[in-house]
Parts: sequence; structure tokens; C-alpha cells
Amino acid sequence: MEFSFLSPKGRMLLSLVIFGTIGLVRRYIPLGSVPLAFLRAALGCLAMVVLMQGKHISFHGKILGQQAPKLLLSGLLLGLDWVFFFEAFNHTTVAIATLCYYMAPVFMLAAAPLVFHETLGRRKRVCAAITIGGMLLVSGVVGGTATGGPGDFRGVVYALLGAFFYAAIIVLSKTLTGLDPYEQTAVQLGTAALFLLVYSGASGSLDFHTMTGLGWGLTLLLGVVHTGLAYGIYFGSLTQVPAQTTAILSYVDPVVAVLLSVFVLQEPITELQLAGVCLVLGGMISGERGTRK
Repeated sequence: MEFSFLSPKGRMLLSLVIFGTIGLVRRYIPLGSVPLAFLRAALGCLAMVVLMQGKHISFHGKILGQQAPKLLLSGLLLGLDWVFFFEAFNHTTVAIATLCYYMAPVFMLAAAPLVFHETLGRRKRVCAAITIGGMLLVSGVVGGTATGGPGDFRGVVYALLGAFFYAAIIVLSKTLTGLDPYEQTAVQLGTAALFLLVYSGASGSLDFHTMTGLGWGLTLLLGVVHTGLAYGIYFGSLTQVPAQTTAILSYVDPVVAVLLSVFVLQEPITELQLAGVCLVLGGMISGERGTRK
């Protein structure tokens, strides 16, 4: 499905809105985080392979063999990323989990001087400090809502761990060359599914007795639409949208998640946390606006 009636920017926006509803879907799937991450990776991999066939994109065996160690590691990181992200929703609100998860760019900034030998400008440092301050308000560390109820600090920690692994995937992916984005994503998803299957089988966590018909339907939606289809739309528009526009549009995802958390799920949010939301989004977007193509 190409959504050719939409402009490239419109297609990217659609994919990011879909990503923003992941927390809402997760809320209604009665399944542990490890088996859910496995199912999402497996279904997403299948959907991506079908999409590749439709676009006549083939796997490059020789390059895949050369990049195998990095692809295996990125698949493992992806599995850990999703497990912690899904688990965060079990301990805090969709808004808090998603915004803390979106601290990944801050981790990227911290890694840039060490990994890529990049110099951070003053604007970047100031925006990062604003974002971190906002995250402290959102998480409840500042303001006295860090323990108990929707501000459970465990959810914040799980989301930040997910963000760390997400940032690690991005750093590692920058060193992968010669692969089509669809091909790379399909392999990473397949590898993540394999690691999660082995772990969940060995630990006995591959248990689906709590699942309902609605849960299976939403899991299928999560794997096919939120992963395969949304990634396909995103990658299809990526080369047609300016890099700075892409960076700024990426924050549509957490904005959608916050709106769904507050107005659909009616999850509580304090005035301090709302101020933190504004600081996090403002700091991140301002930092991206200061980045050249």
C-alpha cells in the first residue's frame, strides 16, 4: 500500500501518527512484554518481506554476510528496546513512558563526541539541558510524583532503558553500509524475533493463556500495521523529505501519544508534568531546528 494520493510529507506524517498509537494499543493486549515483543518482531519481519517482494527489493547475501555481526547485535538491541518500552506501559502512563522513551536523541548527543568525534554546539547543549529538565518533571523525580500510582518510577526507568537501546541501535546502524533500509530492517526484525523466541522459550515466558480475541487482533495490528506497514511508509518517504523536516516531524509521535493518554485513556497528568512535556518537546524540536541538513 503506497498511499500515493498523499505527498511524501503526508505519508511520513501518517506513519508517525501510527507510531504514536502504539501505547494505546499496548494498553489492551493482555500479554507479557517479552512474548509481545517477539510477536511484533516476527509479524513485522514477515510484513516487511512481503513489502520488499512488492517493491522488487532483494536480499544481498554477500553484504549481509559481511555485516552479520553488526546485524545480529542490532537485532538483540532491538529486542531489548521493545521489551523495556512495552514494560514501561505496565508501570506508568502512556504519556510519561513515551516521552521518557524519546530521550533517545539526548543519548545520541552524549555519544556523538565519543563515537562520531562530533563537536556539540552551544545551542545543542542548552536544548539538551532543557530536555533533561523537562524529563525530570515528566518522570516525577522533581515534584514528588516519582513513586506510586501513574508516576511509578519503574516505568520511567524501563522507558529510559528502552531509549538507551534505541539510541544504541541508531549509532550502530550508522556504521552499516550497502544495505537497503527495507532489507536492513527486515533482517533486524527477524534477528530480534529469533533472540526473543530463544529467551522466552528458555525462561518459560512464552505464555499466551491470558490472550483474548481482542488481544490477538491488536497484536496482529501491532505487528503488521504499526511495524511492517508504518516502517514501509516511513522509509518510502524518507528520501523525499528534507532531513530537518524529518527530524521535526518525528515529534508528532510523542505528541499523539500524550494526547491519547490524556484525552482517550484519561490518564492523570499533573501541572508540573504538563510543564515538563512542553520542555521536553520544546527542547528537542529547538535542537533539531538548529541542525543543518
